[in-house]
Amino acid sequence: MLITIILFILLIFLLLYMDIKMGRANHLKQTRTLLFPETTGDYQLYKNGSVLYEEMFQEIAGATSQVDICLFLIDNDPFSDQFLEILKNKARNGVPVRLLIDRLGGYKLNKKRQKELQEAGVKFYFAEPPGFPFFFYKMNRRNHRKITVIDGKIGYTGGFNIGKNYIGESAKFGEWRDCHLRLTGSVVSQIHKVFLDDWYLASGESSPPCEPPEDGDYKLNVVATDGVELEGKFEKMITSAQDEILIGTPYFIPTERLQKGLLQAIERGVNLHVLVPMKADHPFVKPAAIPYLKELYDNGATIRLFDAGFYHSKVIMIDQKVADIGTANFDRRSFFLNKEVNLYVFDEAFIKDLRKAYFEDADDALPFDEHWLKHRSMTTRFNQRIAVFLRPFL
Repeated sequence: MLITIILFILLIFLLLYMDIKMGRANHLKQTRTLLFPETTGDYQLYKNGSVLYEEMFQEIAGATSQVDICLFLIDNDPFSDQFLEILKNKARNGVPVRLLIDRLGGYKLNKKRQKELQEAGVKFYFAEPPGFPFFFYKMNRRNHRKITVIDGKIGYTGGFNIGKNYIGESAKFGEWRDCHLRLTGSVVSQIHKVFLDDWYLASGESSPPCEPPEDGDYKLNVVATDGVELEGKFEKMITSAQDEILIGTPYFIPTERLQKGLLQAIERGVNLHVLVPMKADHPFVKPAAIPYLKELYDNGATIRLFDAGFYHSKVIMIDQKVADIGTANFDRRSFFLNKEVNLYVFDEAFIKDLRKAYFEDADDALPFDEHWLKHRSMTTRFNQRIAVFLRPFL
């Protein structure tokens, strides 16, 4: 009996291994490469969900020609219902509305809510539904993008999903720290192309992107990745650094290649700062980060643990010359599995303000040091050992 159980377990592991290997090979053959030239635009940064959604909801409600939205997650609460009601009202009034939600992230959008959207005239699809073959691999391959395009003139992208957590109404997480951008100018056409590519894959429907609006005042670069290109783009930024690297991320699980790049940056005199949350929304993500953070700390990096709520911002700043803001975390899932969209900003005045805000959060955070490591809980230590095996999916 024992031998039968062991053989069964080994068979399960073998099937999962084959699913992952073959699923990855299939993924690489079908990768969607979306390359965009440098463009221009104007932008407004939001760090507070209440302000962001008040203004974004108003602009959606005022749309006259089209609303296109791609999200990773919509919660099931009054705030989310308010958002969906705005979309339904727009569609009832004759404005075309398309809503795309990741299949796993959108699990709270039940049959009843889906039916209500469709009856109101909202065109709705799930993105990246798991299926055979390679079910386990596809289940982990998510569309993590957040894109809103209104009338082809206004765009939003960044880290905020839709739910009460993101406006600081969660007793567990408290204040939610994130970064989201409101965009106008030519850049809107580029993020619209990203939405339309995802929409085509989910619905089979193709349509042209909005006409590029007038040029903006600032140089921007849209970076849309599909679980293949992101590691190299982050490495390029790290290698280019001469003075300073600032990383803010809720999940820090670098590849060996990126960890090596960060250590080499420290060796050549670059000041490295990493800001991550003290609270965790996953039992293994924070423990998985500890060995990497400790190695960087031991070599001279400054690591801080944000404890004034939940830190969900995804920000990288290099030498006060370029800032990367978007949906991608500094983890294996974003590097090799997820669809992400990020924006490079080159405006030094903007980066100066973003850098100031970053250090304000860092100054209020707890130091990651020998004292913290010595007093971390036994649960964290135990989960740290388990997390070693889960890194590829964290």
